[in-house]
Amino acid sequence: MLTVIWGAIAARRAQALAVLLLAVLASAAAATAPSYGAAAGQALARYEVSRATPNELRLRLADPVEYPGVPGDPARTPFADTVRKLTPAGFEVVLGAQSGGVAAGRAGTVTSILVFRTGVCERVTVAGACPRATSRGQLPEVMVGTHTAARLGVAVGDQFTFGAVPVRVAGIYQPLDASDPFWLGAEYIRPAVAGPTSTSAVGSAEDAIFTAEAAPLTDDQAILYRSTADLYVTERLFDTRSVADLRSAVTVVTRDGSREGLGGGTSLSSLLDRVALQRGQLADGVTLGAGLLVLLCWLVLFVAVSSAADQRRPEQGLLLLRGVQRRRLWALAIGEHAVPVLIAIPLGCLLGVAATTLLAAHTLPARTDVTVDATVIGFAAVGAAGALAAVLLAQARMLSASVVDLLRRVPTRIRGWRATIGDLVAVSVAAAAVVQVRSGGPPSGLALVAPVVGALAAGVLLSRVAMIIGGAAGAALLARGRTAAGLALLQVARQPRFRPLIALLTVVVAMLAFTAATSEVASVAYSDRAVVEVGAPRVVQVDATSRSHLLAAVRAADPEGRFAMAAVVTTASSEAGTPLLAVDSDRLATVATPHPSYGMSLADVARKIRPPAPGEPLYVRGRLLTMVLSASFDAEAFAGNRVRLAVTVASANGTRVVLPREDIEPVRKAYPLEVPECAQGCRVIKVEIVAPVVSRDLEVRFEELRSSDEDGGRDTVVLTGAQFADLQRWRLSDPDDTFLGAASGTDAALVLTVTENRRATPAGIAVVDAPFPLPGYLTRSVGTPLGGAHPYDGVDGTPTMATVSGVAGRLPRLGGSGLVVDLEYADRLAVASQSGNEEVWLTRSAPVDVLDRLRAQGLVVKSERTTAGVRQDFDRQGAALALRFNLFAALGGVLIGAAGLIAMAAAEQRARVAMLVALRRQGLPPRAVRGGYGWPVAVAAVSGGLATLVIWLLTRGGQRLFSDGRSPVPVPDWPDVGRLLMFTVPTIALFALTAVVLGRVVAASVRRRSSR
Repeated sequence: MLTVIWGAIAARRAQALAVLLLAVLASAAAATAPSYGAAAGQALARYEVSRATPNELRLRLADPVEYPGVPGDPARTPFADTVRKLTPAGFEVVLGAQSGGVAAGRAGTVTSILVFRTGVCERVTVAGACPRATSRGQLPEVMVGTHTAARLGVAVGDQFTFGAVPVRVAGIYQPLDASDPFWLGAEYIRPAVAGPTSTSAVGSAEDAIFTAEAAPLTDDQAILYRSTADLYVTERLFDTRSVADLRSAVTVVTRDGSREGLGGGTSLSSLLDRVALQRGQLADGVTLGAGLLVLLCWLVLFVAVSSAADQRRPEQGLLLLRGVQRRRLWALAIGEHAVPVLIAIPLGCLLGVAATTLLAAHTLPARTDVTVDATVIGFAAVGAAGALAAVLLAQARMLSASVVDLLRRVPTRIRGWRATIGDLVAVSVAAAAVVQVRSGGPPSGLALVAPVVGALAAGVLLSRVAMIIGGAAGAALLARGRTAAGLALLQVARQPRFRPLIALLTVVVAMLAFTAATSEVASVAYSDRAVVEVGAPRVVQVDATSRSHLLAAVRAADPEGRFAMAAVVTTASSEAGTPLLAVDSDRLATVATPHPSYGMSLADVARKIRPPAPGEPLYVRGRLLTMVLSASFDAEAFAGNRVRLAVTVASANGTRVVLPREDIEPVRKAYPLEVPECAQGCRVIKVEIVAPVVSRDLEVRFEELRSSDEDGGRDTVVLTGAQFADLQRWRLSDPDDTFLGAASGTDAALVLTVTENRRATPAGIAVVDAPFPLPGYLTRSVGTPLGGAHPYDGVDGTPTMATVSGVAGRLPRLGGSGLVVDLEYADRLAVASQSGNEEVWLTRSAPVDVLDRLRAQGLVVKSERTTAGVRQDFDRQGAALALRFNLFAALGGVLIGAAGLIAMAAAEQRARVAMLVALRRQGLPPRAVRGGYGWPVAVAAVSGGLATLVIWLLTRGGQRLFSDGRSPVPVPDWPDVGRLLMFTVPTIALFALTAVVLGRVVAASVRRRSSR
């Protein structure tokens, strides 16, 4: 039998080679799935690790017991032994000890922490030396940061005290990389403080002070420290262990550490969740793409081998007629094709790994290693085994047919339910997949393969229709004398093996078009979301001393308003709340990036949220404010209940409520208030009368406001009685139980009357220097109509109301839900310190030194986001990587489709040429001699387009484009046709060129044989 098998392979070398090549492709496609999945999984984990916060990368264990002395190395303590026992394999351990306290030098004091931490000296540059272990009688050595040394007024070799312990400065350090997780974010390298003294150097005066081993102190209780251990997860762990294993290890460490009495804490689980989510999405997408390639290879093999088998039907019939047993024919068929399939497995592994290496180098966000392991070999074997199954299935009909049927040159057609069972199965599976996609929720199960099974169902049905139309059209053309076209159509329509070829080409065209369309829509969606989420081409998060400081600093850095805008973004305090964006509205249209999803012009927004102010702010200058007022109330009736004056002022350093030292008395009196923050100028926000219990009606007359220095110099009248009496200046904070009036003439004053009651809040009057309620633009999804009042939390976190001056589809930075107001007006209405993130929005034309300009104005630059960077982040997520792999698979499917067309032609070329030669000898004109392969290509082009349209309409809502599953901007309904044609037109052209070449080969063979 082996001799017969080798003889069959040698006799049908072309078919054996075709089976080998297609089996190699199937094996390589199957091998690509696990190899690319593993490589991309590594890249995703490394990328997430690079973006993770320090607390997401480590698990902390802390000794609950405090020990006396300078913090030292706990490596030889029972705590360290317990940590070693608990630490899972692969985690990096950093031991340490620390103590909080106050450091005092000759120039000032600093509240900081004294820390021993292994490995610190390798991560800093030091002026001087790292601290060394000291013996009894020597001062403990420490290493301080640059800002700490400046605050304390010390240099290398100087001394200062930490707590009550004198220490010596061995060195002054600067971290090599403040973003290194070793520093635990702001735990050791504290963020700089905003203000005139801010610099571009990282850290602040509160940076950690590092020490080494020290001898026992004379007073052991002077410093108490606690040992810590940080267990860091590394990239290598994600390469070698699954997320489930890591999550289980963290759970075990936390549980066992608690049993040992150790404290613990981590946010590592959030990092593991992100990696698991993205790896799952990647695996789904890669499986879909690789499955498509494998399926196409199997289909091509089925079509090619079926065609070749049909040509050998008489040969098989003669063998059976001569008494050869069917089992021997099956053994011959299996053996003939098993040899190339077995050879295909190692070749497929190598080809798959090579393709993965090339693809990974151009698509993955981080460097990865592509290797061959048991999983890759197993998948390659499955792909090759499937190829063998496709080959045997293609021959099953011939090997099971009767001798009479085999001796016929044209096989009998399958009729009845057996002819439609395959179509029904394909359509049923596709329908179930579409229903699952449209049911909502994350894609899973059949929903993941909905595009593939939809294309296959469409290809099966449309190929049946094409065969019927082709036969009818061919007959009609022949009747009209159109011999060439009519004969070509009839040749295709009367050969059942052309139907799977049409279905194959339809699937190839449809999947390439669908994948290209999805990729195009995803690209637009990534850009749209980045534009809306960031708000401007470049957004810098800063720290300012106040909102007014932020506004003034940005305006000073960009006086003309050409490239910078101040903004404050606050999130909702409750789930039902509304996120707030407060902007310097005069610059909004210039700096923010417009987008069609907003549904309005940014210039219109700026105009409507900043109407003319109803009044001027009340500015004062001086370290002392004096309020002259007359109070009228029955002191005996109040029975000791205090009545106090409170003035809220806002300066560049923030907002503060100031109270005089004395209570209000029922006489005319001047009440001085110390306001050192107003030495350079500040703004009065409101004046309040604090009286929790008003036993009888209380009347307060505000007669004068003066500002001066503490010694009484530069005394200036800020408001006279007549100016106080201007009711347009003031707004009652609580109009229910208080009344505002004015006295004129020589006794001009503002009169505030408080009725008898118990008050939960002070009775106050606010300066009318901004519209109230504040006008704002609201997103349509919130539901408050135009002109309605909408509750929200202000920039100071205080609940307040806004008037809806406009409704937008979406808003910059906030997306589909939020409110935008003017920052300066919002700051004037604020009565407390700031809340939310302070940002500076920049255009692309911002100068290169813009950050230095902001720092020069006292702002501290904390982080930066750009539209391009966020767009790139989306491209590096699991969903995007899977989509790119699917596009690669679809392009590979085009080559497989062309190979299928060639294999089909090669298998039937001898019979086709013989038939045409006979027709030529009977008078068929030379121009009518064509291959007939253009009809499948034309049908595939049309049916592929129709299938793509149907699949897109049915599944576009279920496509997963973002790893987090959401987007503040609607995903485009349709791709750009021009970009789509860039992929589909070359594909159709390739198939058409292949068909033309094959037709010319057939025509040349006919000419050669006809001329003999």
